[in-house]
Amino acid sequence: MAGILRWLFWRLKRAFPGVRIILRADAGFALPEILRVCERSKVGYAVGFARNAVTERKIADLLERARLQYLKTGEKARLFDDVFYAAASWDELRRLVMKAEWLPKGANPRFVLTNLEEPAHQVYDDFYVQRGADSEHRIKELKLGIQADRLSCHTFIANQFRLLLSQAAYILLLAIRQAAAGTQFATAQVPRLQAMLIKGAARVKVSARRVLVELAAYCPFAHELRQITQRLVSSQALVLS
Repeated sequence: MAGILRWLFWRLKRAFPGVRIILRADAGFALPEILRVCERSKVGYAVGFARNAVTERKIADLLERARLQYLKTGEKARLFDDVFYAAASWDELRRLVMKAEWLPKGANPRFVLTNLEEPAHQVYDDFYVQRGADSEHRIKELKLGIQADRLSCHTFIANQFRLLLSQAAYILLLAIRQAAAGTQFATAQVPRLQAMLIKGAARVKVSARRVLVELAAYCPFAHELRQITQRLVSSQALVLS
C-alpha cells in the first residue's frame, strides 16, 4: 500500500502541480509506513486512530469535562483537543486530534492522526468525518450495486479484468444518473437505476443508419428514458462507434 501511495502522489503532483493533496482514511490506514510516505511526499493526512490504553489516558480529562457538561445541560456534549503522541513503533511524535463526546448512552471518544494545522474541531468536523458523506457511499455502490467484489477467477489478471469491467459499468451508471438531473432518478442508487432504467423490456432494431429502441406501450419511465438519452447524446457522454 505504501508503494502504491508513493507512486500515486508522484503522479498527482505531476498532473496537478501546486494543488494541495490530503489523504483522508480510516484507522486501518494508520500505519507508520503510510504516514511516512505522506510526510516525505509533503502530503497532508487525517487518518483515524484506534483507541488504546495510552490514548484513553490522554482523553480522560476532556471526556470527564464532556460528561459534566452533559449532566448540566442534558444535551449531547462534544469537546475537542489535541496532543502529541508516538506509538512504540514510531520514530517521532505526531499530532493526535481527540474528540470527547458524551451521549445519552455514554462516552463516545474518537481519535484522528493528522499533520494538518487547522484547529482540532475543524480537522475532525470539517474534513475527517466528511469521508463518509460521499466517497464511502460510492465504494458501497461499486461493491454491492455492481458486485465488483465477485473476483472468483483463478488468476490475478483475470480478476483485474473483471474489476475493470465493473468499474466501466459503474462509470456508465454515473453518467446516466448525471443525465437524470431534474428527474426522480437524479439521486437514485445504482440498484434502482439498474432495475428501473436498464432491466426493462424493449425491442431493439438495428439498421445501417440507426439503432431503434422500442419501449413497451406502458412504460412508466418512458419520459425519463427519453430525457436521459437525449442528454447523453447531446453531451457526447456516450461515444458510438
